[in-house]
Amino acid sequence: MFNPFPGLRPFEADEDHLFFGREKEVDELLRRLRLSRFLSIVGTSGSGKSSLVRSGLIPSLYGGFMVNTNSNWRIAVMRPGEDPVRHLAAALNAPDVFGTTGELETTNSILLEATLQRGTRGLVEAVRQTGTLSRDNLLIVVDQFEELFRFRKNLQLENSRDDAAAFVKLLLEAAQQEDLPIYMVITMRSDFIGDCMDFVGLPEAVNRGLYLVPRMTRDELRSAITGPVAVGGGSISQRLVLRLLNDFGDEYDQLPILQHALMRTWDYWAQRSPSGTAIDIEDYEAIGTFRQALSNHADEAYEELGTLDAKRIAERVFKALTDTFTETRGIRRPTSIADLTAITEASEADVVRTVEVFRRSGRSFLMPPADVPLEPRSIIDLSHESLMRCWVRLAGWAEQERISADIYSRLSDAAMWCNEGRAGLWRNPELEVGQKWKSENQPNPAWAGRYNSCFAEVMSFLDRSEAERLQLNAEKTRERQKTLRQTQWAAGILASLLLVATFLAFFAWRQTSRAEDNLEYAQKAVDQSLSVAGSEQAREASDVPEMEAFRKQLLDKAQAFYTNLSEKNSSDLPLRIEQAQAHSRLGDIDRLMGEYQEAAAEYSKSISSLEVLVKQKPALNELRQSLAYAHNWLGETIREALNSEISSNSYSPTDAEKEYSEAILLQEELHKEEPANTIYQQELARTYYNRGIIRFRGDETQGVQSDFYKAIGLLEPLKSLSQSEISNSNPEPAQDLARVYNDDANFISTSGNTKEAQAYYEKAVATAGRLVAKRPENREVKMELAQYYSNEARMLADTDESGLAITRSRQALEIFEGLAQPTPTLSLRLASSLQLAGQLIRAQDPVTSRELTNRAFDFLKKDDKSGGNSALYMNVAANYLELAEDDLKRGNKADARAALANVTSILPGLTAVDKQALNDTYQRLQEKLEKGPTGH
Repeated sequence: MFNPFPGLRPFEADEDHLFFGREKEVDELLRRLRLSRFLSIVGTSGSGKSSLVRSGLIPSLYGGFMVNTNSNWRIAVMRPGEDPVRHLAAALNAPDVFGTTGELETTNSILLEATLQRGTRGLVEAVRQTGTLSRDNLLIVVDQFEELFRFRKNLQLENSRDDAAAFVKLLLEAAQQEDLPIYMVITMRSDFIGDCMDFVGLPEAVNRGLYLVPRMTRDELRSAITGPVAVGGGSISQRLVLRLLNDFGDEYDQLPILQHALMRTWDYWAQRSPSGTAIDIEDYEAIGTFRQALSNHADEAYEELGTLDAKRIAERVFKALTDTFTETRGIRRPTSIADLTAITEASEADVVRTVEVFRRSGRSFLMPPADVPLEPRSIIDLSHESLMRCWVRLAGWAEQERISADIYSRLSDAAMWCNEGRAGLWRNPELEVGQKWKSENQPNPAWAGRYNSCFAEVMSFLDRSEAERLQLNAEKTRERQKTLRQTQWAAGILASLLLVATFLAFFAWRQTSRAEDNLEYAQKAVDQSLSVAGSEQAREASDVPEMEAFRKQLLDKAQAFYTNLSEKNSSDLPLRIEQAQAHSRLGDIDRLMGEYQEAAAEYSKSISSLEVLVKQKPALNELRQSLAYAHNWLGETIREALNSEISSNSYSPTDAEKEYSEAILLQEELHKEEPANTIYQQELARTYYNRGIIRFRGDETQGVQSDFYKAIGLLEPLKSLSQSEISNSNPEPAQDLARVYNDDANFISTSGNTKEAQAYYEKAVATAGRLVAKRPENREVKMELAQYYSNEARMLADTDESGLAITRSRQALEIFEGLAQPTPTLSLRLASSLQLAGQLIRAQDPVTSRELTNRAFDFLKKDDKSGGNSALYMNVAANYLELAEDDLKRGNKADARAALANVTSILPGLTAVDKQALNDTYQRLQEKLEKGPTGH
């Protein structure tokens, strides 16, 4: 009694007595081979192609079952591997083909290979020289023919493309001639059949002799199960046969897995069962069934290795024997013991011991079989691709190897481009990926040599990149220390501003509690506080705890004011309008603080109140504008919430789109009624742009480009206008236009239309570039320009515009590096805020107004050395003139003289227009100062 199942490996020619279920297919192969001397046996991996040829066709030829030919056959079996012509010569040099033994064996092999390489008829001439085919037939079996396609693509092997083509021509020429009885049989995976197009004449030859291996019927499978069991001297229960047939089902490409499960079931049954007991379901389930038997068995072998070093060698061996990088469909990669030793960096003895564990009798995961002695030139191979699919551990290793090879390939390209001056060294995050790859994979030249010959250049590139990173980090550390000192100083300035804002908010509320006619004054004061909280410097410094705390205090102050305002009861229409708008302002505050649900609730309250007011006063455009504002910012709040994944279950892109659409209806009406109103025009464009973004995000591409085009059409006529000419609360129209250009390019690029997308990226870059030149201190515009550069570079990376992609990437990097430097000083912003506070509070508290104006003037003199802020100097001078006039009215000549002295020092630095605007008042007050009575 013996185990009749071979496991994963194919049946061999001497095992035809164990090969059941393919009798009809063998007869058909004999018939077709008689008609065509080039037979292509094609099927999926695991459909039994190799077994059909080795244990079906070949024994039948030896048995004389092919009519019209004699029964004398010389059969050479080979695989293309990494040297197809040499492997063909070795197969022909086998003793039972044309070879000899003893001292002449090597010489004969060399002569055969030389003859094969002479030309396309090399195979015919080699056979003719043997003089043996006058009485014999020759069959050449090229198993695993798809290996030739990998060989052809291997850039590491010199002339691999030409050698692959020459090998195919040898086979085709030998099959087409009729002088000698030479027959060709190739076996090939069906998913590679398209690769035949790379070889002249091969598709035609494959078509003429194509045989697609059919799936086995249920009866044939039953025969393949029960036949070997009977030959082996065992018996199997009918219920297990049914279970096996049901488990196999329609998975006709899993024959090796079935053979392995049967082999394991037999072994288990033979060990535990008394003689006479049939193999049954409990034996089958004990080995893990059809689904888990192979993975469990391979894991047993792996655990048997014992030590971590032996397991590490096994991992590297199996990674070397699989290839999912050069061929993503996954193929075997036969490798010699010598090469495996170099790749694993282990001793030859350790590698051989590891291989022996996996090719032991009863396992056969690796080839050659256990009875073939191993030497340095021995080729180790997986017994079948099924092992790559079904052994869970190996599937993971193969994926790791693919990722490792991909990173190495990217590093090779980067190193080459760097050496050619087309790109720079790597920086994070790419460098982190490279360093992690190097640390985890410990690559060596033998491993890398299977992919390319750039290993030394890659390692040098990584080392140089790391050295540059360390140098830059040292410089950034010094810069951060400098930045920290400046940030502490900036925080001090903002703290002063907080006192101003707090005072304004308190004073404003005190005034509003006295009378509703002071509401406008109160709003100005609190809005100044809110403006500071949303300022560019406050946002940029939000990662500094002190700055974020200050920003939140300002928002809290504004929130308290507007909450009180919104809760006041009044029937007065102006106050009701202000209260409705207050809810929008509260929504703005909540949104700035990231409280999206609260913001949405406030915008909704504002919408409800404003809708009532619009019905009452439909002709009041301010109400419709405010209602559109609330709808638009409710849409923006929902979009921000979706982007931040906060309350993502509460909202959808459709909710945001609905709010934008409501805003557009109102804004379209306003724009039609007042087409010359540039504020209405820009606000309509911004809402179209916002709706286009949310449509793009929600994968509802219909209407995206229409919205973007409408926004562009509205903004392009406004692009030359400045922010002050439109509305101080909105960005410049040109900045909005650049944003639309960029997002339109992003959308177009998703359809693959890179030329049109590139045109819009270039428009975005040009528009933002002009803004940066116009306002070099604006960090937000610089940040957006860098992003536009980066977006265009990313799109062009895989096109023939790689040169421009590199240029754009460098431009983006330069801007980002510049923005990493400390933010501009806040003192001039503080001076402006102090001046405005002094102006607003002058009538109620002239003493505090003078203190605030003096502080504004002090900051100006200290930090505006160039005197470039003429408008701010003019506003400070105007404050002093108003204070001086109040002083003279009260008879306080000393304070009036001090105020006018400050004006005297300011006037020389003003523009002629600003100086003229102040001069009349200045001269009048000077005359009054000299003539008026003195008093305190």
